[in-house]
Amino acid sequence: MKSASLKNWKEWGKKDPYYGVLSEEKFRMQHLSEQALTEFFETGEAFVAQSRKRIQDRFGLDIAKGSILDFGCGVGRLAIPFARITQKEVWGLDISEDIIVRAKAHAAAQGLEHLHFSAYDGARIANIPVVDFVNAYIVFQHIEPKQGMKLMRDLLEHTRHGGVFQVQVTYGHCLPRRVYAHFYLRTRFPLYNYLYSSLKHRRFCREPVMQMNHYSPEKLFALFAAYSDEVHVEFTNHGGHLGAFYTLKKKQSP
Repeated sequence: MKSASLKNWKEWGKKDPYYGVLSEEKFRMQHLSEQALTEFFETGEAFVAQSRKRIQDRFGLDIAKGSILDFGCGVGRLAIPFARITQKEVWGLDISEDIIVRAKAHAAAQGLEHLHFSAYDGARIANIPVVDFVNAYIVFQHIEPKQGMKLMRDLLEHTRHGGVFQVQVTYGHCLPRRVYAHFYLRTRFPLYNYLYSSLKHRRFCREPVMQMNHYSPEKLFALFAAYSDEVHVEFTNHGGHLGAFYTLKKKQSP
């Protein structure tokens, strides 16, 4: 992961870990209420239900019967509801130590002893066993593609043979040229972001902003073909950033 992106996500982890995932004002720390926190985790429950149905429909498998790894878990928005539907072990990984502390607190409050959170170094997956289902949602778009492809292969290696791998990845955008240029400059040029943030807030400051990286579908399919004979694709559009869910069942061992 590029150092700037890593640094920005760690800043979100300290200052605004909920808003860093869902960019609505009610999820900012200064506005966060019990109701807003409930709504935040309800979005995770909806995602988990959709994922469970998607995989049942396409592969005839129930992820509730196996172990799960949620990569880029944040405060546990998805990992916690994943842990609620299975009695098997569930792991959540994130690069922010501050976020992991919050995630552990949320899990402990719900008595989810089979849910484990840990921080990783942004370079490789370590100390995690092979699992039945691997999930990564709105994560790889913030990781530079060269490093992201290595991590994706690492995650596929952590998916058991016959297990399921689900990842959402961005490949482009449909934003107006001026809008995208402004976003690009903020993510790539710290001085521009500093000036913009200072004018916006009328004080000297720099808002953390996460880069949005585009992955080559051709390279993704080449990677997936090494692990599966069939890949299901479902397109996404998050605020003009275009991507897709790629869901595959890993080949059985020879």
